[in-house]
Amino acid sequence: MRRLRSYSIELFLVIVLAGAVGFFAYLGYGLLSPSLTAEPFSGEQALRYAVEQTEFGDRITGTEPNIRAGDWIIEQLREQGWDVIIQPFTINGTPARNIVAIQGGGGIANQRVALLTTHYDSRVYADRDPQVANHIQPAGGANAGASGVGVLLELGRTLDVALTGHTVCMVFLDAEDNGGLEGWPANGGAQIFLSRFEEDFPRCVGPRFAVHVAQVGGLEQEFYAAGESDPALQTSIWQISQEQGYVGWRVQSSGEGLINTHVRFREQGIPAIAIAGLNYPYRHTIADTVDKLSAQAMEQIGRTLKTWLERGAPF
Repeated sequence: MRRLRSYSIELFLVIVLAGAVGFFAYLGYGLLSPSLTAEPFSGEQALRYAVEQTEFGDRITGTEPNIRAGDWIIEQLREQGWDVIIQPFTINGTPARNIVAIQGGGGIANQRVALLTTHYDSRVYADRDPQVANHIQPAGGANAGASGVGVLLELGRTLDVALTGHTVCMVFLDAEDNGGLEGWPANGGAQIFLSRFEEDFPRCVGPRFAVHVAQVGGLEQEFYAAGESDPALQTSIWQISQEQGYVGWRVQSSGEGLINTHVRFREQGIPAIAIAGLNYPYRHTIADTVDKLSAQAMEQIGRTLKTWLERGAPF
């Protein structure tokens, strides 16, 4: 009887010890594992991303600031858990690279593909500056360059990719912003991306649509669907913005500034839209600086796209 009682005590202690181990393992998992709750898009964080890019200096394709900014983008994306692929190329005798971040799919058959694009280079000359003497200076590149990257990086941090039902491919294009200058083709990065699309990015093949985000951080901006945007995409995304109480979204009319990266995608049969603040007065001037940027403007774009994508990107 005494031996049986001893065994009972030992068994009880083993059960208590196992329970304690399990409890502390549970606590440890809760501390170490990432939160499964999607975070809201933060305009303030998107603005911080944009400001940090400008601190590298003028991000002209092929320059040291451009390379360091690209390395920083890669680091941010990898920390967020994205698979990152580098696409190097040479343009106008200058080395460049596109950066593509991919999440989703996981071997699921017939998974749809969403393309989100922006550019991270800045223009070599401020040729739209009102002072002719400044035309040989580099453009500021805060809104025309850094703001789109800020929005996509914050989407990378907060987007619930599983909820979208898509493989999401975020494309950070280089050599995009020198179009019209001698020796530089328009949308050079986009053209390279599309010409080597299938071989370099097999997980992104067959995209259902492409959304290009550019010049989206200016104070008191109106947002436009740039000319030749897909009408169905425009209607669907604009409806989401209106649901959230955002106003001032328009369709480009003649005579307004041109953003045309999305046209390259439409030429390949991909429904595409460019969302841009086309009434921004400092594009390609030396005055395109971070004091012109607005967290609220970037939040409008980011929250609209996050909501639309997480509803399955209907259009």
